[in-house]
Amino acid sequence: MSLSTRIRLAAAIFIGLLVFFPTPARAAHAGGSRKASDRVDALPTGALNTSPSPYLREAAGGPIHWQPWAETTVALARRLKRPLLIDIGAGWCHWCHVMDATTYADPQIAAKLNSSFVPIKVDMDARPDIDSFYQNAAARLTGAGGWPLTCFATPSGTLLYAAGYLPPRPEPNGEPTSAMLPLLERIASAFEKDPAAVERQAAALAKRIAQQSSPAVPSGGSDQATLRREILAALATSYDETSGGFGRGSGPRFYDFPAIRLALAYGFFQHDSYRRMALESLDKIARGGVFDQLGGGFHRYSTDQAWRVPHFEKMAYDQAMALRTYSEAYQLTGDPALLVTIAAIRSYVNQALLDPVTHAFFADQDADSFKGDDGSYYTWTIAEVKKILPPDVARAGIIFYGMGDAPALAPNGRNVLRRPFTDEQLSKQMGIWSAAAKRLQTRAKLPLLAVREQRPAPPVDRSIMTDRNALMISGYLAASSATGDRISRQAALVTLDFILANLRTPKGDFFHLWVDGQGASVPGIAADQVYLQNALLEAYQASGNEKYLKEARSLADIIISHYRDHAGLIANRSSSSDQGALGGMGGPQVMYDQPMPSMQAEAAHALRTLSKITSDPRYSKAAEALLAPAPHMVGLAADATLGSLGLALEEQADGGATVAIVGSSDDPRTQSLVAMALNTFRPGKVIIRIDPSKAKHTAMPAAVRAMYEAAADRKEPLAFVCAGTACSKPSTTTNELRSVLSDFQVDEIGRSLAIPSGSTQAATNSP
Repeated sequence: MSLSTRIRLAAAIFIGLLVFFPTPARAAHAGGSRKASDRVDALPTGALNTSPSPYLREAAGGPIHWQPWAETTVALARRLKRPLLIDIGAGWCHWCHVMDATTYADPQIAAKLNSSFVPIKVDMDARPDIDSFYQNAAARLTGAGGWPLTCFATPSGTLLYAAGYLPPRPEPNGEPTSAMLPLLERIASAFEKDPAAVERQAAALAKRIAQQSSPAVPSGGSDQATLRREILAALATSYDETSGGFGRGSGPRFYDFPAIRLALAYGFFQHDSYRRMALESLDKIARGGVFDQLGGGFHRYSTDQAWRVPHFEKMAYDQAMALRTYSEAYQLTGDPALLVTIAAIRSYVNQALLDPVTHAFFADQDADSFKGDDGSYYTWTIAEVKKILPPDVARAGIIFYGMGDAPALAPNGRNVLRRPFTDEQLSKQMGIWSAAAKRLQTRAKLPLLAVREQRPAPPVDRSIMTDRNALMISGYLAASSATGDRISRQAALVTLDFILANLRTPKGDFFHLWVDGQGASVPGIAADQVYLQNALLEAYQASGNEKYLKEARSLADIIISHYRDHAGLIANRSSSSDQGALGGMGGPQVMYDQPMPSMQAEAAHALRTLSKITSDPRYSKAAEALLAPAPHMVGLAADATLGSLGLALEEQADGGATVAIVGSSDDPRTQSLVAMALNTFRPGKVIIRIDPSKAKHTAMPAAVRAMYEAAADRKEPLAFVCAGTACSKPSTTTNELRSVLSDFQVDEIGRSLAIPSGSTQAATNSP
């Protein structure tokens, strides 16, 4: 029996024991005096009134005396000798609102929580470190996950049991552990009867989880090539030929944008089946109901396997990852349909998520416009469409947006708009020319959008979070590089400058959260630092501004020094987080994308990039150390959630590509070469700018320096590409550079496979 199975069996036995403990009513103490721990007034009221989270402030005035996550709250639980009920949710989470309106509004449940527990409410967006800790522990303990996450824990924070949404009471003949009230009664009873026994059992489970979570670093990295092949094989076997994307079944389905990026990268190196999988997935996802066909932007996920009906919230991180992925696909193919999707994403983000005051990006947009809602802002009836549009336009719109045969129906029974037909298919359906059909569906879109904008829109969480802004900066820079849109690049750099100016801590790292009127608050976690380091390096390559490189180097040193755990892995916590309140169950699994990119892989990518730019081998060694445990940690569980890790291994195996551009920054020819380097798709590409007047004092990889010195007598701006131990001949025109970037390949140990005429083999490896 595996350790994971034994942990879950132990958890099941433990909960089974709780079920048979007598309830407080059957175990009444003689004398009738009320214990101090049962006093309702033992819990401070209004404890969330000053929270930076709107989601938590909304709960502050309810019947439950919710407490914030803090050391003082855990100390209170220890003093009162009460277990914790930890409710983890978010403002955009539909079922979190449902649970608040049903379960937590129940007077009997509120009374029990106030008298026998210390109830803690956590906004997973504001405290992703707490969320990831309990998500990891819950997944290993009971298989629970997602939001809302309902955790029962000891006064020290050690997890006892976890579930998702819990109704107030079980259905007839339902299990007691399937509803809130019986669970509260039995857990409270267990603590009242023998709290020491409960603590011992929880500690034993925590120890087992820690054993399973702790990676053993292998002696060498020879298994990384095997792991890379297993991840790629997992993409091939899980690809959905019918609907696109990776993973089959009835849903829900997430986009797995990092996995699509991996397929694009592997497809670049003449693996056409992976290129096809990536491009088909992007097309089918963009045509589905998960993409807002009128206003742009992606909803959080699909409730079905065919991308028809979404959960309607829109997350900034999804828009950021989509921008990057569609931009890379456009670089690779030049397909104008991809350009349309890129423009629609940017249009949505600019209108809904871009703060006109700070020029930073808000966190997300809720699914619901009002209490009890579920996507009414985005959905339609055929009668509404016919009322708004002329008959011929209405007919075209109904067909084009999939409202005719087999419509995609939201939980409210209304139609989700999608695009099941191409322009050509629409013309056949209507019996008219393709151009005429396209004009009709175009005429349908704007009136529908105008009417929709009169509806109550779902609220936007105006919190500014470092991790999401960093991802959005990267997405906007990728879109700018792919499309040549300088406005997007400028927007990204303005956002980055705001983060640098307003969210830095006295120690030099960055806070997680900035709220208008309150400023920066909430300690930054590793994800904030790692994603921001990548954004800084991409900003440097796009702009040539040395300040971004300096900031990236400083942040890399902080990450290496303060954000790694005892095993040397990036831990999803702050450098001074209140981890002491979290029990002893170990940190989160950081190799997987869940749902944002793997910090481990992203940190390795950033450190490798920094090493290429600065020629500092410390950073490449740190990158190698971060990836070394991957084969052991992942084992045989390779799947599409390892896209970022697979991409990091792919870039390593293919030698990356260092694009060195030699020329004065104010020379238009140099600027054209830089623009072409940015515009051309190449996995693992790193751009180094070399000013001839400063070249002697400029750090550069050995292979790059060898090529530079060989061409030192050339007067015009030059560009050459090095990968592995091979370098191309210098390019003087943008067409030559594009050709080299597209064709220059090396094998898995860095030797040239396709060196354009006149290229050379460098004498030394770049770091």
